[in-house]
Amino acid sequence: MDLTKPEYNKLTGQVIAPSGGTTWTRVMFERQVLGEDYWAKQAATHPVLYPSGAPMSDSLVRGEIAMGPLLYNAIYPKQKDGAPIQIFFPPEGAPVNPYATGIPKTAAHPNAAKLFLNWCLSKEGQTFMIKELGNLTSLKVPPAYPEGFDPKLVKVWFPKFDEYVKLHAPWVAEWNKTYGYGQ
Repeated sequence: MDLTKPEYNKLTGQVIAPSGGTTWTRVMFERQVLGEDYWAKQAATHPVLYPSGAPMSDSLVRGEIAMGPLLYNAIYPKQKDGAPIQIFFPPEGAPVNPYATGIPKTAAHPNAAKLFLNWCLSKEGQTFMIKELGNLTSLKVPPAYPEGFDPKLVKVWFPKFDEYVKLHAPWVAEWNKTYGYGQ
């Protein structure tokens, strides 16, 4: 909710709603968890709009914006490399975009793919992806958590798939109108 405070006028950034799935998850979270008036309140602070998290995270590192909602794994590597930024998980929650992995029937090297997938799903692989890439895990007993993430303090929010599909077009259109964004 801090991103709606008038004192942050023209100091924040936002990735545009039509940019893709992870941003759409964030947009759903904002409306469903933070309230139907959240977009209007946040848009009133005149955030800088970005086509994706990559240019927004670069702008944050350069000090062109002071803060904004970003994918953890888009900004964490920059912090790990020494960028002067602080990552914060808000008390309202953190939207999560689950993904799946697998091996297609047409894989050129299915055995190599199985070895890699087995490593990815192992405790060692999950630990690497958490500590090096900033991912969360689906393992029942997590080997680690991303830096700054405390599961006792941060509510993880998952979109409902039927709403994810059904609400996309009308809500993105409304978001675009609220933020004055047009392609």
